[in-house]
Amino acid sequence: MKHFLATVILLYAAGLAKPAMAEDRFHGEWQQIFSNAGACTTCRITILQNGASLEILANNDWIAIAETRDRRTANGAGFWKQGTRKTYAGKAFDIRLWHSGYDELAMTMRIEAARGKSHTIKALFKRIERRKV
Repeated sequence: MKHFLATVILLYAAGLAKPAMAEDRFHGEWQQIFSNAGACTTCRITILQNGASLEILANNDWIAIAETRDRRTANGAGFWKQGTRKTYAGKAFDIRLWHSGYDELAMTMRIEAARGKSHTIKALFKRIERRKV
């Protein structure tokens, strides 16, 4: 857990530079339209962008911080909240986001399982609201 927290702090600190090329690409509200983990018509993520740093808040109990690599992609880490009845409660994960089309965002989330075998969730989101930065 200490390693994870150190990674989150470094990703956040690295984003303070605010490169113009990444500004506002990811920022906004996104509705899940596909997932290999099952359909979820109420699943949404909110991405708050500060330069190259992204804070990703999901309404289904996970949170992540990522760093943009360019205008289309971002990589980071996150965790599922403790104390929920979700399958992945308390688990950490790596996340990758990329724009797959106009106002569409693809995601892969690789979750490390307790017994050493990881599980990957793939999802597609559609932008429902563009927020001002």
